[in-house]
Amino acid sequence: MGYTRYWKRTDKAITEEFVKKVNEIIGDSISRGIVICGWDGSGTPEVSTEVISFNGNGDRGLDHETLLIGKETGFNFCKTACKPYDYTVREVLRAAEQEGLIYDLSDDGGYEEIFSDDEFLEE
Repeated sequence: MGYTRYWKRTDKAITEEFVKKVNEIIGDSISRGIVICGWDGSGTPEVSTEVISFNGNGDRGLDHETLLIGKETGFNFCKTACKPYDYTVREVLRAAEQEGLIYDLSDDGGYEEIFSDDEFLEE
């Protein structure tokens, strides 16, 4: 499965307020049993005014492609394969759209379920 989210990045800078919002979303994800790691599926996510970068838990095979919101403008995408961290990707992108950091947010359609890492692996 190759579920993908798409967007276009504006030239608006990432603010401290948005960094705080992303950290809240990651905290919410963790409370739902979704482990959020760094870009390569290990370590910790990078959340700063320079870059937002994270992936799923590589130790359990729950990573796929990295969500990256940096300074580069234009077309972007993140293929999550419907793994649990897709919830975090979705919520961060929705917040980024509200903040004016991205626009033309879309996806392959029809996927809104939320699974913890354990629930996903049991499926």
